[in-house]
Amino acid sequence: MKLSKATVAQRYSKALFELAEERRQRQAVLGELQEVKKVLIQQPELISVLTSKRISYQDKEKVLQVLIDSASSLVANLLQMLFDYHRIEDLRAIIDSYARLNDQFEKTVRAQVITAIKLGDAQKEKLTASFAGLVGAKKVVLEEKIDPQIIGGVILKSSNRIYDGSLRLRLEQIKRLLLK
Repeated sequence: MKLSKATVAQRYSKALFELAEERRQRQAVLGELQEVKKVLIQQPELISVLTSKRISYQDKEKVLQVLIDSASSLVANLLQMLFDYHRIEDLRAIIDSYARLNDQFEKTVRAQVITAIKLGDAQKEKLTASFAGLVGAKKVVLEEKIDPQIIGGVILKSSNRIYDGSLRLRLEQIKRLLLK
């Protein structure tokens, strides 16, 4: 039975996270994994090279060795194990899962904030503090997006939750009430 990418990512990231936390290297490993992810984004063909049946095992090992040489022992072992067990294509999902575990550990919530105009620093701080209290987080990391179609107000998207305080939504609600 083949495991799903999500299951593989959860298992490997959890094992790595627990080991990194035990060795007090959690943040360092996260930093390394983020650097590896940047490489994967900049060189999308890298995973294809490492999984190709047309490229010899020795050539793949040489390519992998370039990544391993600049990595700590934990990350190097992860990369080698993923390669050996033919799971290297799951690397990005594992990195994302590790980052989520780290966010949970640090009680950090990531959210996308959509507004009609750019928020000022004071507004961002107030929004961050309010949202942190609402979701019980110590820290909120906002990704800003401007969408003039919401007219005014704020839409916050975090994980599987959407908090819509936009003027567009309120106008639609009034419209529905008037049409009843």
